[in-house]
Amino acid sequence: MGKLTEPRDVTALLNGAAAFYAQGRLNDAADLYRQAAAVDPKDLRPIYSLALIDIRRGRLEDARQQLRVVTTQDPDFYPAQQNLGAVCQNLNLWQEAADAYHRALRLNPAAAETHFSLARALTVLGRIAESTACYRALAANPSVRLRALTRLAMLDPALIDEQDLPALQRAAEDGTETAATRIEACFALGMSLEQRSAYKSAFAAFKAGNRLKHDALMASQDLAARPDALERTHDLAAHFVMDRFDEAFLQNRSHRGSASAAPIFIIGMPRSGSSLIEQILSSHRDVQGMGEDAALSMADQSFTEPGAAASLGDLAQTYLGSMRQRGWKGAGRFVDKTLENHLRVGMIHLMFPKSVIIDSARAPVDTCLSCYRQLFTEGNETLYDLGQIGRAYVRYRRVMEHWDRVLPGRVIRVEHEKLVADPEGQVRRLVDACKLEWDPACLRFYETAGAVRTASAAQVRLPVFSTSTGRWARFASELGPLFEALGPYASQQNAG
Repeated sequence: MGKLTEPRDVTALLNGAAAFYAQGRLNDAADLYRQAAAVDPKDLRPIYSLALIDIRRGRLEDARQQLRVVTTQDPDFYPAQQNLGAVCQNLNLWQEAADAYHRALRLNPAAAETHFSLARALTVLGRIAESTACYRALAANPSVRLRALTRLAMLDPALIDEQDLPALQRAAEDGTETAATRIEACFALGMSLEQRSAYKSAFAAFKAGNRLKHDALMASQDLAARPDALERTHDLAAHFVMDRFDEAFLQNRSHRGSASAAPIFIIGMPRSGSSLIEQILSSHRDVQGMGEDAALSMADQSFTEPGAAASLGDLAQTYLGSMRQRGWKGAGRFVDKTLENHLRVGMIHLMFPKSVIIDSARAPVDTCLSCYRQLFTEGNETLYDLGQIGRAYVRYRRVMEHWDRVLPGRVIRVEHEKLVADPEGQVRRLVDACKLEWDPACLRFYETAGAVRTASAAQVRLPVFSTSTGRWARFASELGPLFEALGPYASQQNAG
């Protein structure tokens, strides 16, 4: 089909654009949709279609603006409200996402996927009671009951009652269910049984869920994405940074970065208490929590790849620009909680010599067991096997010990056990280490509004609690492969 050059009929333009879209010729389709919008600015169809093209291209902010036009002029158009919610969710604009999902559900109350999306947004926003009500309503729908129960269990295992538990048990054991369904059911069942102090049965459920998840990942057609290949990749990355970023390398490149003291980086292992630290700091009047971001990873590649010529100052400015695009107001401080940045302490030091770097540290066995109990939303493919988890912890610790040698005192270590034992003293120490004025709101972090995307979204809305400290002892007889992988770290009672 040839491109229309001087069309004046909106229907012909829309039909032509739709044909191009179906063929994957997005540029040609967008040209025709723009022409249709110019012919009749009141027709929302081309504007909505341009938003869909922007979504496919990954231009989410452009899509958001288009969808806001459509939903403002036609608030009863359900697909636009649903897509606006999804786009805002991917942009970490969780309140706007929740508002859009609410409007979509008023138009289509039976839309289960929209209901799940709303529940997720409410959880991230800390509106746990509302999120619970959403999942409980979904659990009344037989077609999505099991999925809703798994979400409830992961939000708070105490929400699973005696009528719910058999459904999780059946799904976990049913070989006719999909692997994804069985995996979710196993982890939810494990949490629910542990909450009832049925520790042996709980560990059996966690073990089954991890085995199913690990097997599914190992079956990936992408050989490089399998856990064993990723473990080798992680080993190579750790050795690379320890070899490259020695004392001479760091000294020869000092004083070339940014003078900005805005970033506060939280690094560490998953499930080490990092979300709690971010919540405490983002409760400060001068600090913004930004969650996780890949911006520093891209800067790292630009600097360390062969032939790279980017300057440290330029990379720092690019990184700060990325934070502004993600919502940093450009004033005050912000927290980047990308845990894998423990590999990039050297880069952080060179790019931002005035930044603060916090290592979220927790007792080794508790950290690793917490990973084993967690079904991650994405990534962390090497954390579904006790041996691999233990080796990941050892790799992380060895990298941190390297930074302690070549950059002594640069990293501030916050030990989860000490924070639990002495919340006020440790919070004051943390605020002072970040060179912030004291703000009492940091002690009332559980009252702070804001998005928390991690598995700890519900926990960080509570005062500091110690129930997870020493949890490993309940399962000690099952943790042989972990103890072996951890080696000397297994006997350490404090992660610092």
